[in-house]
Amino acid sequence: MADSLSEERIEAEILDVLEHDSRLNPEGISVRVHRGVVTLSGTVGRHVDRMVAAEDAWRIKGVAEVRNELQVKPDLVRPAEDIAADVARALASDPRVDDRGVVVNVAEGIVRLSGTVSSEGERRAAEEDAWRTEGVVEVSNELTVSPDRRRSDREIEQDVREALDSDARISDPTTIQARSVAGTVRLQGSVATVDERQAAEQDAWYTAGVVYVENMLTVTRERRSHAAA
Repeated sequence: MADSLSEERIEAEILDVLEHDSRLNPEGISVRVHRGVVTLSGTVGRHVDRMVAAEDAWRIKGVAEVRNELQVKPDLVRPAEDIAADVARALASDPRVDDRGVVVNVAEGIVRLSGTVSSEGERRAAEEDAWRTEGVVEVSNELTVSPDRRRSDREIEQDVREALDSDARISDPTTIQARSVAGTVRLQGSVATVDERQAAEQDAWYTAGVVYVENMLTVTRERRSHAAA
């Protein structure tokens, strides 16, 4: 009896959280709880709704596992060529992905990614871009990771430089030097704050072809403020 009441409580709390989450429409979502295992079933309009619903379920005390069986049925059915064009644009604008080796095919809302990329991170980023495209119901990620697809160090250095120079979080990017050797980027020089140091590292990691980042940047302004104190 106690277990039954506990399961009813968990189910009620999950439904309440879903109902008040402005990020999604919970109308088509069903919740079942058994021994701490939550099963989400039904349909949602977007892949992001599917992920948000699982996040909400995990937030409830007593949940030991979430089985996400929600199906994505877009509210808007888009032509395959429109979806493919949007996925291609997303890949081309994502600094984490070198889209030259990626082929996009779409049929009935299902996106198939094929071709080669240089790292597992790039492969996952490409899939993420596809899932975020409106009208997508499923993504088949058939991309392969091949060292032969690795970009040249010169290309990587140029892209890291451009990312640093255009990053509004960094007050003076000219104090940062970036060098790439076999895809490993070393950042040297100085920045004003810890936040700028982290921003520079993110810029490097999000550059296509990067396999590792060595962040050797020093922080100047915060050191001066501590000394003055």
